[in-house]
Amino acid sequence: MKVVIFGSSGGTGRELLKQALGREHQVIAFVRNPDKIADIKTSSMGIIVGDVLDPQAVENAVSEQDAVISAIGSGAKRSTLREEGTRNILECMEKKEVRRFVSLSSMGVGDSRSNLGFITKYIIVPIFLRHAFADHEKQESAIRLSSLDWTIVRPPRLKDGPCIGKYKHGIQIGEREIQGKISRADVADFMLNQLTEDTYLRQEVGISY
Repeated sequence: MKVVIFGSSGGTGRELLKQALGREHQVIAFVRNPDKIADIKTSSMGIIVGDVLDPQAVENAVSEQDAVISAIGSGAKRSTLREEGTRNILECMEKKEVRRFVSLSSMGVGDSRSNLGFITKYIIVPIFLRHAFADHEKQESAIRLSSLDWTIVRPPRLKDGPCIGKYKHGIQIGEREIQGKISRADVADFMLNQLTEDTYLRQEVGISY
């Protein structure tokens, strides 16, 4: 498939790039700083240098693609990057008639808050991650209101590690027998699987070990 990946220089974005290329997709990496993915460059990958807040740059990136994956983020600081960047992506996809959209979010957003452990729910999120979660909430809301064929992926805390390929998905709200972390490589694996599956079409899906 022809796929553009936004946020491709981040931890999960780099995993998405490497695995997408391994699956022989034709990949466009959308980045602000191409030096961050210099070690991944291959003849199967194109690069568009731009800002996700620039509608024209985003439109150029999504044009003639089969699907779009977003792993954009701004850490825990106060920001509206996820929301505003995602709105740009959605509008350009609708304009260019690109239907499939897979976006990274986080476990604990929306109705999945009850899946978080006590410390994460009542200490870490309210004190350290409140800005990031507020941005995720608005990001998810924009996606749900779109007419696209979207899937929102909600992992718990992301860590470095190999792609094991064995993880839970379709986690029920309030399910407690899940781990509070997962490798970025396994999240990337699951997100790429969604490009050719429709099990979670227009749904938010939890993923964890």
